[in-house]
Parts: sequence; structure tokens; C-alpha cells
Amino acid sequence: MLQLLTVILMALPSQPNEAEAVRNLDQALRNKDYPNAIKFADEAIKANPKSARNWFLRGVAQSSHGEHSKALESMNKVLELDDKYLDALDYRGSIHFKMGMMKEAGEDFDKFIKLRPEDYPGHWRRGIALYYLHRYKEGADQFNAYQKVDGNDVENGVWHYLCHARAENREKARAAMLAIGNDRRIPMMEVYSLFQAKSTPAKVMDLAQKAPENQQKMAMFYAHLYLGLYHESQDEPKKAIEHMEQAAKLGPKDHYMGDVARVHWELLKKSWKP
Repeated sequence: MLQLLTVILMALPSQPNEAEAVRNLDQALRNKDYPNAIKFADEAIKANPKSARNWFLRGVAQSSHGEHSKALESMNKVLELDDKYLDALDYRGSIHFKMGMMKEAGEDFDKFIKLRPEDYPGHWRRGIALYYLHRYKEGADQFNAYQKVDGNDVENGVWHYLCHARAENREKARAAMLAIGNDRRIPMMEVYSLFQAKSTPAKVMDLAQKAPENQQKMAMFYAHLYLGLYHESQDEPKKAIEHMEQAAKLGPKDHYMGDVARVHWELLKKSWKP
């Protein structure tokens, strides 16, 4: 995302007051200082309210701060000002997803890919949305395409499995699992072995608990997220919701998979019948 923002900031000229606000906004975003990023975005918009870029950056800051409803309003304003601002269309899809608005997320992502087909292979966020939309075959195809972008991503392999398992069954999905090279994140390779039926939930959790202190929070987050998805795939809803609740709490506010965990937890709570 920072690379995208840098391109946007460099590509468009600003008036002096606006330029200073945008520079401050850029730095605040890089520092993950989202309250100040929102403040500086407001200053940039005040200086130039017709700049689609300024509204886009405010939406990014708001969404990163967990203010998804406000971020949605900002992205809608971007597209009102410039309906060819495709990055805003794509980002709005992510905001819709974070708000649990799957139909709208799918529509935004589909339209974005139609208008910018070269981005299809890398659009794993669309693949996740397709899973929740029960468009499992399309989801599996999306994750299969992403394999060519990154063959070391266990998450891609797991979501491919989950889509395939829903479209077919667990046995066929396991036989068709994507080959993963080496995901260095703890405990992701053990997660991969778990979905291959070559490991156990206990081993995944043990590795996460033994992660170095500076990696442990994210290791525990990933362990709970994928153990939740694993138990759900094994028709064990009680265990699934227990792990997903922990993942939802551990996932950083400005981390897309943290939002996936929170969305999934809400869905599990609605469907859970003790």
C-alpha cells in the first residue's frame, strides 16, 4: 500500500498548503499514525476539495484506523469526482468486505478486474471475497492464479484448499493442494502440513507459542486464524469459533487478515447453535 501511495503522491501536483498537508499525511501513514493522517487529509481536502486523490488518501487513513463507514463515504466521493479512479474502486471493495458487505465487495472487485485485467493474478483479496460469496470454483481459480505471483504463501494454498473443498470435497481438495515453497512466517509451514493431514492443531499452536517474543503476537494470530478455518472445514464449529474469536482479538486493526478474522468471527457467531 505504501508503494501505491508514493506513486499517487508523486504523480499529482498540489497547491502550497495542499502540498504540505499531503506530505504530512504521507508521513503519518508511513508511521501508522492514523488519527493525524486523517487530520492532514482533512486539511488537504479543505485546500482542494475537488482532488480525488485527497479523498482517496483520507479513505485509506480512515479504513486503516478502523473507521470503515467513514472510509466508504470517502471512497464514494472519490468515484463521484473521478469514476475512472480504479484504485478507489478496488479499495472500496476491501472496505465493503471489512464491513461484511460481501455482495458489494464482490461487485467492486469484479468490476476492477474487468477494467484492469492485468491485476487479476495478484488479487488474492478477491479470492477471499469469492469464498464468502460461495463462488468457490472462481475462488479456487483466483488463488491458483496467485500461485504464479507468490509460490511461498501458505495462506494462498489454504484458501485454495478451502474453496476446492467447498466446491468438491476435502479429499479432492487435499489432493489438489498447491505446492508451497517456504513461508518463513511462524507457524505457517506447520499450518500447511495440517491441511495436508500431516500435522495436528497441537503442533501448530506449540510452534506459535514458542515463537520469538517479537514475532509471537502475529504467530499466535495466524495460528488461531488458520486453526479456526481448519476446524470449521472439519465440521467442528465450537473449536472453530473459539480460535476465530482469539484471532479477531489479536489481528491488528490495519491488517487485512485481521479484518478477515473479525468478519469470519461475526459470521460464525451468527450461525453458531450450541
